[in-house]
Amino acid sequence: MYILETSGLTKVYNTNVALNNVDMHIEKGDIYGFVGENGAGKTTIIRIISGLAKPTKGSYKLFGIENNNKEIETAKKKLGGIVESVSLNPTISAKKNLKIQSLVVGKKLTNEDFDDLLKRVGLNPLAIENKNVGSFSLGMRQRLGIAMILLSNPEFIILDEPMNGLDPKGFIEVRDIIKN
Repeated sequence: MYILETSGLTKVYNTNVALNNVDMHIEKGDIYGFVGENGAGKTTIIRIISGLAKPTKGSYKLFGIENNNKEIETAKKKLGGIVESVSLNPTISAKKNLKIQSLVVGKKLTNEDFDDLLKRVGLNPLAIENKNVGSFSLGMRQRLGIAMILLSNPEFIILDEPMNGLDPKGFIEVRDIIKN
């Protein structure tokens, strides 16, 4: 069974064709990247798969469940992602952002768990302990966004431009996080 399967997926906004007849199959463990210029439909397909937009025509399946089946909401609970930009509260610390997200996803974690998660994505918990997320670089916010996704232990992760704002070292580190 595929984690994601699309068939003739199309999205039209007014007269602008944003996505045109896309067929693809993604198996568990696969890593896919969309490459294309601005307006090529990369974010549009991510928005459709994550439920933020509906296809004009065509269909998709998540974990074998068709998008027009009411059970698709159950399948979407196995999905974690960042679409367009990381949604963080800039006025509080990384750990407080993680604590809020853990409540949203229903995970009870210790301070040590949060520290381990921050380390896993390349953020030093002690170095950022007293910093509000608003003072973070774009790359640091990307890493924190990935940590927030990992909180729910999703089976399928969708990242829209995860390398945005990263220096070469950060690019390699985030690539390794994704591979792991």
